[in-house]
Amino acid sequence: MLDVKDYQIKELKKRIFISNLKAWIIGVILIAEIVFIGAYFAKSGLFGDTTVTVGKKVAVVRYNKQVTEEFTTKIMEKMDLIRKDKSYKAVLFIMGSPGGSPTASEELSEYLSDYQKDKNVTMYIESIAASGGYYIASAVRPLIANKNAIVGSIGVIMPHYNMGELAKKVGVEEDYLAAGKFKKPISMFEAIDDDNREYMTKHLLKPTYDNFVNAVAKNRGLKREDILPFAEGKIYIANAPEIKGVLIDEISSLYRVKAKMRKELGEDKLVFVKVETEKKYPFLPEIKVDLNLQELLGQLKMQ
Repeated sequence: MLDVKDYQIKELKKRIFISNLKAWIIGVILIAEIVFIGAYFAKSGLFGDTTVTVGKKVAVVRYNKQVTEEFTTKIMEKMDLIRKDKSYKAVLFIMGSPGGSPTASEELSEYLSDYQKDKNVTMYIESIAASGGYYIASAVRPLIANKNAIVGSIGVIMPHYNMGELAKKVGVEEDYLAAGKFKKPISMFEAIDDDNREYMTKHLLKPTYDNFVNAVAKNRGLKREDILPFAEGKIYIANAPEIKGVLIDEISSLYRVKAKMRKELGEDKLVFVKVETEKKYPFLPEIKVDLNLQELLGQLKMQ
């Protein structure tokens, strides 16, 4: 015979189970509604350009971050998909980077050079193409820029901070083991000595600089000697007369660039589709449902 206490415990377990089951069902419905609403708005185009099925398409790729291996890889992966999609007739590459990794700059520069064998690429410098940003942009000709865009900064730098005096005040002393005279050429606790300064310049900075200058000269169809006067780390405003035909070919604006592409591709209804490189719906909160249906069913069996 079931006593009153056991009956009350059993009823309480049932209520907990029913309550948890309702919460789980509501959570699933809520997620389904959010996904449906997001898909609806995506199709409506309210949150950026999406897949277009009418007319010729141009993929708009924005490189608007510091040059890193991660972002460069992401851009190349997106462009690989565009290359395979025959509905895209061309790529509008909008540069807006202050530079960054030399290796990532070289990778994307070479990638763009080869990419143009399969699809037309138009390069437009909207705000800045400095250092590694210019390294990448130079891979496409003609090189078009907004007249107020910052370009150039062809050079290589290795920042170094000497925190030796501060370390003494707080009682920090550097200690290390190394085999080989140049195994540890730089320390944050002391100035770089002459031997290591010469070593780092000769074996790291100068070769990287030469690769940069030679790549730009090749990309621009110029001789190394033509680039060197503008490869001293200087920055320029894009419409500076002295860099016309050297660092920049044309001065224009984005809407004029698009109009020119429409004319060249012979399509007045050319559609420009933005290539997403970030989270598509950043405004949506991340929703986690901490409910396990199997666990709930297990509770039911216990009754």
